[in-house]
Amino acid sequence: MFDDPGVLSLLMPWHWLWSEPLTEKVRWSICAKEVCFKNELLRHFFVNGKTLPVERGKGVNQPVVSIAAHTLAKGGWVHLFPEGRINYDGKLGPLRWGVGKLICQARQLNGGRDPALLPFYHSGMGDVLPITMDRLNVGKQVEVRVGELIRLDDLTCNCDSADAGVQQETWKAITARVKDALLDLERRCPPNPDQSAVAPKRDPPPS
Repeated sequence: MFDDPGVLSLLMPWHWLWSEPLTEKVRWSICAKEVCFKNELLRHFFVNGKTLPVERGKGVNQPVVSIAAHTLAKGGWVHLFPEGRINYDGKLGPLRWGVGKLICQARQLNGGRDPALLPFYHSGMGDVLPITMDRLNVGKQVEVRVGELIRLDDLTCNCDSADAGVQQETWKAITARVKDALLDLERRCPPNPDQSAVAPKRDPPPS
């Protein structure tokens, strides 16, 4: 729960925060409604931190996806955790193909131009804020690896297909390419600690 905004705040120039909202340089993010918007205090905090609520299990056609797509189409920065959940074993988990739908919708809104898609991966947050602690561990190191822009034009050319099945396969193919890029970054980072043995029990992830 600290990687965004914690890690991103350290990566960004501080003057970006002072110049908002005139410059629109600070990222937009998406967070599960039941986590980030479960009470009024959290709702105000995350809304003012440019975070949009998504409802887990409600699919890719939620209004928040369209809002994020319009932001991308205008050249804005939308930061996603495409897994849609925390993986306590410290490894990259399955990605939600809503990320592919978002890319296609932004492309359609921007006259057929793909948004820039930049993968990055961090490791070490499991040491900074372990599950078993309720406060930050100061002095721990977090490594951030930033990849190359992901080429999409050979896939996004199918975004406008009249066949809904082709569209969904395109979303999945885009998501698979994103996962390949993140797995490459994961291999180049120090491993995250496996905390699955002490992780709280939870229901299976929504489809």
